[in-house]
Amino acid sequence: MMINVRLLQITDSALPIGGYMHSWGLETAIARRIVHDPETLERFTARWLTTSLGPMEGVFAASSCRAALAGSIEDVLSINEKAEASIVASTIRGASREMGEQLVALGSTWGWSAAGLAPYLSGPQGEHGWHHCVAFGLLGALAGADPQTVVTAFLHQAALGMIGAGVRAIPVGHTHGQQVLAYIHDELRTLVDGIKDRAPESAGSGCPFYEVLCDEQTRLYARMFRC
Repeated sequence: MMINVRLLQITDSALPIGGYMHSWGLETAIARRIVHDPETLERFTARWLTTSLGPMEGVFAASSCRAALAGSIEDVLSINEKAEASIVASTIRGASREMGEQLVALGSTWGWSAAGLAPYLSGPQGEHGWHHCVAFGLLGALAGADPQTVVTAFLHQAALGMIGAGVRAIPVGHTHGQQVLAYIHDELRTLVDGIKDRAPESAGSGCPFYEVLCDEQTRLYARMFRC
């Protein structure tokens, strides 16, 4: 089977879209001693994926990929507006917009995606800009990937980002970080199976405490990450 190198490009942690600056509430969890070693990092990351990121942004990523594959610009833009209305915490919403806008800006310079993105950028895009999950789904479709593959890649790169933040902030060793990632693969596959076909209207997070952690992180006495 041919590896989709275009999809690999948008999952690269080295992409200059700002993901490295965020820990998504992990820094607050460390300050509260909720997370303090590889085991608690694994637990925190898995719960974040299954109760927050997957049911919300994961659904939007799969839905935007599906809409883009169907050629529906209107549906993709509508999903982006749903993301704006649904991502409640201002810190998470702002980070999502910043990363999404930068991902789209990058994609508009790449030979394999520039022409496909052009119709989405030529008309009204709403006043808020692109959210990362929607931009990821759109570029995943332009890369020729199906929604299941796209949402798997989206959640995997998000988990890797969270674990990478833990490696720096707890800290834990890189070997332990990779073990944490390996341990959550089965949960990630189960999560993907449950959300890959969901309608964007069904997207929603079930973990208000996560939003509290993200908001509280902006007021920590000292911090490494923006949110």
